[in-house]
Amino acid sequence: MTVDTTAAIELMQQALLRELGGEVDLIFHYGSHITGAMHRYSDLDISYVPAHESTWNNITVLVDDTLIDLYPLHWSRLECMADFADVSSKVLLDSEVLYQRTPATGERFHALAARLRSLLQPEARPEMVRKAQEIFQGVGYPYVLLRQAAAGGHLEACVQQAERITTTVLHSLAVCNQACIDTRKLAQVLALPKLPAGFAETMQRLTFAASADETLAACETLIDTSRDLLLSEQREALRGEHAFPDVFRAAYPELKGDLQHALLACEREDMFMLRPKLMSLYHEVMIHLAQALTGVEYSGFNSLTDYEAALAEMGFPELWPYVYARDYRGLHEQCLAFDRRLRDYLGEHSVALNEFATLEDLRRHLGVQARA
Repeated sequence: MTVDTTAAIELMQQALLRELGGEVDLIFHYGSHITGAMHRYSDLDISYVPAHESTWNNITVLVDDTLIDLYPLHWSRLECMADFADVSSKVLLDSEVLYQRTPATGERFHALAARLRSLLQPEARPEMVRKAQEIFQGVGYPYVLLRQAAAGGHLEACVQQAERITTTVLHSLAVCNQACIDTRKLAQVLALPKLPAGFAETMQRLTFAASADETLAACETLIDTSRDLLLSEQREALRGEHAFPDVFRAAYPELKGDLQHALLACEREDMFMLRPKLMSLYHEVMIHLAQALTGVEYSGFNSLTDYEAALAEMGFPELWPYVYARDYRGLHEQCLAFDRRLRDYLGEHSVALNEFATLEDLRRHLGVQARA
């Protein structure tokens, strides 16, 4: 027996509206019954959009072995889908509105789908590469749990975390390719034009891994090769023409602040304070230099190794050897020398330091009249 989907949808809709009434903004149908990709175990996917985030009522039943699930998708989650930040974004594109409380709720829903479609256009590519990198960073904690499970030889726990990692990686790859696909279907993922090196083989290894160590090794390969791909896409898509004054605009006061705190840490011989301030200084200097010299906009996705500059070749004194030697006095002198070189280097590249001796100097710079 085949379930009459039209009758089933009508029945579920009536039951929901009787229970929640005006709390239902919208009801829509999506999934394989919309796309025509049904199989004998296909669910009948229906969702409703509640007016309030606190509403979670759902109706989930089996009729002749067909799962019929009417559950809430809140506006907040639909907003994430519209921004390609949710792995289920495809729902917005393959859906049919069955009920709308007002014309405005229907327009709001369709506007979200239009927003998602705009992210699939070529001009949105830089934004999508950035978003793919943000999504990819979500593999971190599952990877920690995976390593712990592998150390204990717990295969099922490894499989659980591998699934979390794979879901995140495949979502990031779909976003990087600007392809709104069902990442649960490997054939759709394999059809993407840009994939990590050896991706099909890696997924094969991961799928058939029969030990904790095999699962860990396959996941590590997936993570490493996917990051390589995203790094390559970053260097291609996020490259532009950036002049030094634009990149380092208003940067010197903050860099000087890090140096001042480093000097104070040296005077106090406070290594706990010293290391993060020096790392902040190095990160800020190098990420700005990379953008000015190469045109690539690096981000929190990156490690210092991706954008590290050869500061010594630019005349900057070394600082870290003094840190590792715990030579606070020597480091203090080096920090002062680093500041001098930084000021000179920025001046050589026409970067304003935004440094003023007095408030009167600042007033004149800002063009503010003194109060009578």
